[in-house]
Order: sequence, then C-alpha cells, then structure tokens
Amino acid sequence: MRFLQASPASSARGTAILRIVFGCLMLVHGVQKLASGHEAFAASVAAMGVQKSDVVAWLVIAGETGLGLLLVLGAFTRVAGFLAAVLYASIWFVTEAGKPLLTDRPGVTAELLILYVAVSIAFMFLGPGALSLDRRLSR
Repeated sequence: MRFLQASPASSARGTAILRIVFGCLMLVHGVQKLASGHEAFAASVAAMGVQKSDVVAWLVIAGETGLGLLLVLGAFTRVAGFLAAVLYASIWFVTEAGKPLLTDRPGVTAELLILYVAVSIAFMFLGPGALSLDRRLSR
C-alpha cells in the first residue's frame, strides 16, 4: 500500500506540473489579449461598465502575461499565486457579480474563474515544487 502514499519528491513533481500548465494557460490568455490589440480588449472591458477600462485592460494583460511567466519559471511563486488569486477574483467579481452559481444550464457559473482562484491560492501554500527558480535560488 506504500505506492498509494505520495513521497515528497512525487508531490514536488506534481506541483511543478500543475504550476507550469497553469502558468502557460495564464500566459496564453495574456498574449492573446495583447495580440488581438489592447484597444479591442479595453472596449470589451468598457462594455461591462468598468471605469478606467484602458488601465484595467493593461493591468489584466500585464497580470496574466507577467504572472503566467513567473509561474512557468517558478519565480516568486507564492507572491505570483497571491496576485493571480486577486486578479482572477477581481475578474470573477466584475464579470459574474449578482449571477447565481447554479442555473438551469449545465455546470457552475464562472467555474473556470473559480478554479483559477483556487489553484492560485493553492500555490500560496504549496510553493513552486520541483524545477523552479525559487527552489534553485534557495539552495
């Protein structure tokens, strides 16, 4: 039954896999917004009624791109996790405020944002795992 219990090494590897995949997803979101043009994204943010949509659009693009890159590299992982949680919780609040979690449609409202917030918070506790700059620099 020993094979059912995770070793510290396997836990570190699993954390690293999750960190790298999640960071890549964040990075892709940010790069897509940047590639389609800041103005287009700012217009969609303004359509949601957000004040200072130009500034908010740049913050989201910079947050997703920068924090995604930090997570991929495993640099400042706990801080990046905290800031990503704040970013995605803010997006969740702006885009889904007042909507019920459960509707007659399948799934949960904003389930991807909820997952992103939860994974970001997990990195605050887990740290970077294996294959990270944080781990390398701490030695």
